[in-house]
Amino acid sequence: MKRIKEFFPILLKDIKNNLKPKVDMHLHTNWTDGQDSAFRMYKEACKKKITHIFFCEHSRKSSGKWFLKFVNEVRNLKKINCVAFVGTEVKVLDFRGKLDLSNRIYKLSDFIMASVHRFPGEIGDMLMTKKNFTKKKAINIEYKLMCAAIKNPKTDILGHPFGMSIKRFDATPSKKLFINIIKLCKKNNVAFEINSAYHKKNLHWLLKECVKYNATVSLGSNAHKVSEIGSIIKKIY
Repeated sequence: MKRIKEFFPILLKDIKNNLKPKVDMHLHTNWTDGQDSAFRMYKEACKKKITHIFFCEHSRKSSGKWFLKFVNEVRNLKKINCVAFVGTEVKVLDFRGKLDLSNRIYKLSDFIMASVHRFPGEIGDMLMTKKNFTKKKAINIEYKLMCAAIKNPKTDILGHPFGMSIKRFDATPSKKLFINIIKLCKKNNVAFEINSAYHKKNLHWLLKECVKYNATVSLGSNAHKVSEIGSIIKKIY
């Protein structure tokens, strides 16, 4: 599948022109950890007059036939007035930027979102392993993993930057580190995701900085049920 990277420059242009685009580029369904079907999520997006959505289901390199069925379900939705992209959100595995992604899933996807969900070597209960990291260490590790993932040519979107540090460790990355990531995304043609579930305190500032550095943006709600669709739009405008 051809990467549809022209979407993000258009989105950035609309933001710069204060057009307030109605998009939600981070949706999950009951194919993985979401509550509702792709059909219900799509219907709700249309009801809320959202123009573009992205079904980025969690997958792993070992994911099998279910992913093809998921993709086919989204592509076969009776399209109304909303464009439905389909792809995956995958984990960053190591400091070389390797992704938990198979070539088959890569080819089936419109976009690949790379997100830090665990740190290298972590196994078992994340709440138990949390005690092994200070806030400073967590920020540093996540920063290095993101930098590596951005340089991976298969990464189209950097999912919820510093999301692990913010939610799991209640840490506050410096604005300088955020700006460094924004600049690196710009350099590597990767969209920086502004996520209303993770960046609650920095939504407007992050958008302003992305515009300032001309870095492409992906706006997402991290929606796992119909009521959460479009949250990013309400909170950022």
